[in-house]
Amino acid sequence: MEMDLKETVTESYNLAENWLVNAMRDKGLFYYLYYPKNDSYPEKNNAIRQLMASRLLAEICHEKPELIPLHERNLDFLMQYWYKETHDELGHVFYNSKSKLGANAMLLRTLLWSPIYTDYEEEAGKLKDGILSLMQEDGSFEPWFVEPDYAYDKDYLLTFYSGEALLALAEYYERTKDERVFRATLKSQDFYVDRYVTHMSRHYYPAYVPWHTQSLNKLWKVSQKQEYADAIFALNDKLLELLDHTNEVGRFYNPQTPQYGSPHSSSDGVYTEGLAYAYEVALLTGDDDHAKRYEKALTLAVNNLTKLQYTEEKAKKYKRPDRAIGAIQIAVDKTGIRIDTTQHTMDAYRY
Repeated sequence: MEMDLKETVTESYNLAENWLVNAMRDKGLFYYLYYPKNDSYPEKNNAIRQLMASRLLAEICHEKPELIPLHERNLDFLMQYWYKETHDELGHVFYNSKSKLGANAMLLRTLLWSPIYTDYEEEAGKLKDGILSLMQEDGSFEPWFVEPDYAYDKDYLLTFYSGEALLALAEYYERTKDERVFRATLKSQDFYVDRYVTHMSRHYYPAYVPWHTQSLNKLWKVSQKQEYADAIFALNDKLLELLDHTNEVGRFYNPQTPQYGSPHSSSDGVYTEGLAYAYEVALLTGDDDHAKRYEKALTLAVNNLTKLQYTEEKAKKYKRPDRAIGAIQIAVDKTGIRIDTTQHTMDAYRY
């Protein structure tokens, strides 16, 4: 990428990282939601979004070991209050009387990235087994380890959870070289390539693009299966139909497709992250056309994210500017901050 873009990313990332490490509450969880206008922290929470931030903090600790005590405090809470095991030793996250495949995947990823992984190696294996227990014979997943007592749309949930689970399993293989896990992950990835790429017109929903792009990236590097690289390009070419070139340039929102959700910086961040993984594969395969297309899109997407970041100047009008500086606001017309708006942006920058 061009040097000016790298400098923009570095400056924005450093600001965001400072916000993230100061956003943890005393008990060991991150503040989930904050409204700078009235200096309030609503009593809301979401396990998957908390765990995505936990995973990011675990990764950062490899570069900044002085943050390990913060990571340990976070991990102590998660393992004491959220992590559970069944009688047959299947690990899972139990939160609000249910257990989501996506949450289980994110806790596994947190342990895999942890600088103290060896302390939790056994629990990581049990989480992996819990995830594999939700994989069906054809490679598809069930979305719940413990189902809720309300109706839900299984296909919609799996547009998020399936890729999250595959990414966790791919990273488990990276660390352990467990061939059984690798074979199962390939089987499931092939199922979802058929569903989400081969039959894209029937099943398309943009939320699955970044997660499957990341899992496909990792599996392509090991298997060198051309269909995985092709799938990455097909998914991200389709995603770019959402990229705004006229109104809020660099935002992933097209008013012609409102069924894909309203504008949100969390979406912008994770779509940018997935695009970075696609860009890498374009470079590694020598696909100059895709590399140029994705680099241009990444430049627009990064510029959009930086516009949504609270700088010292932007936050000075609030009662507690220190609680906002560095964070990414939810949308251009929504001043709130949610933990994943900043986490997703940081993950995009890091890749």
